[in-house]
Amino acid sequence: MNSKSQNRQSVTLQNKIAECEKLVDLWTNYAKSNNIPDDIKNDLRLVTEEIFANIINYAHKSDDIQSVDIEFSSDTDSISITFTDTGIAFNPVVDCNKDIEQDDHCEGGMGIHLIMSLTDHQEYNRINQRNVFTVTKYYTEK
Repeated sequence: MNSKSQNRQSVTLQNKIAECEKLVDLWTNYAKSNNIPDDIKNDLRLVTEEIFANIINYAHKSDDIQSVDIEFSSDTDSISITFTDTGIAFNPVVDCNKDIEQDDHCEGGMGIHLIMSLTDHQEYNRINQRNVFTVTKYYTEK
């Protein structure tokens, strides 16, 4: 059993741009209440917004309103953010070219590059017709 204390918070939002402000507020409050260092808080705010925007813009072929589950989880040396949606299967870890020097990177490739550069670990799974994408950033609490 893991002896690290974990702090978790989950939320379900709709895949609408209007929900982005709510997500940012939830993230900011979570980071503050868990003493996440400001530099990491700011980096992960960008990451969170980018992942959510990608889900809104690319996960579904139509404008159908769908749910997106988001979970923040932190312990003494890391924070993870997991996004779960029912959109089209897409593994951002391998489905986009990470080399931004090429002109032919896939749509959204710059955002995915940003996500990769601001986090230490990324993991994608397709579980029960759902995309489950987790990003992790390591740190030491101050």
